[in-house]
Amino acid sequence: MSQLRTIVITGAANGIGRAVAESFAAQAEHLLILLDRDLATLQSWVTEGEFAARIETHQADIADLASLQLLFKGLANRVGFVDVLVNSAGVCDENEPEDLDNWHKVISINLNGTFYVTSLCLPLMAEGGRIVNMSSILGRAGKVRNTAYCASKHGIIGMTKALALDLAPRRITVNAILPAWIDTPMLQGELAAQARIAGISHEQILRNAKKKLPLRRFIQGDEVAAMVRYLASPQASGVTAQSLMIDGGAGLGM
Repeated sequence: MSQLRTIVITGAANGIGRAVAESFAAQAEHLLILLDRDLATLQSWVTEGEFAARIETHQADIADLASLQLLFKGLANRVGFVDVLVNSAGVCDENEPEDLDNWHKVISINLNGTFYVTSLCLPLMAEGGRIVNMSSILGRAGKVRNTAYCASKHGIIGMTKALALDLAPRRITVNAILPAWIDTPMLQGELAAQARIAGISHEQILRNAKKKLPLRRFIQGDEVAAMVRYLASPQASGVTAQSLMIDGGAGLGM
């Protein structure tokens, strides 16, 4: 009988986090600890689905350190250890350069929150554990009206590299995935807003967006999930401190 693996996933209610959770949920030897601010949506798809894994759902605002400390204290008493951490929670709010409120919001969630969860998880992480952080293609580039988001995702890459060195003696690997043009509610919302500003239809903005991609299609969430599964596997035990892009060629090797 396979040993139970405990997997913590943040931002699991929607988008990439949900795709990752659904992928891991297919195996009975997994215990999934799923975190999201939107507990109702998270519980809804977990209740409606049929999964082999054991699943726990928890409401969590990863920018709220005090509440996270209570949550992880409970996890320590109940599950004892964590094998895999997938940091997928994040927001993508556009901002003007002088917008301090949005800066603090995005940095608090995307960068501080990712560090909080990782820091609290580390005392529970088994030797040989895996940490996978969601950055973005904008962790290597800039974009108009995305100062805060770009800064947060660049920060994730730097944090990933440094943590990988810190945790190497424990054989814990730390890697980042840099998605772009992933077909998620977040992307569809961004494109809808751009269509309104440009005064064109949603269908036209979709066609325009796909023309920018060498593969001429959006990446699906399950493709990102497959990359996470690889990084969490024994076959990836020698892969650490890496930033792996999955973008349909949009980054052109950046």
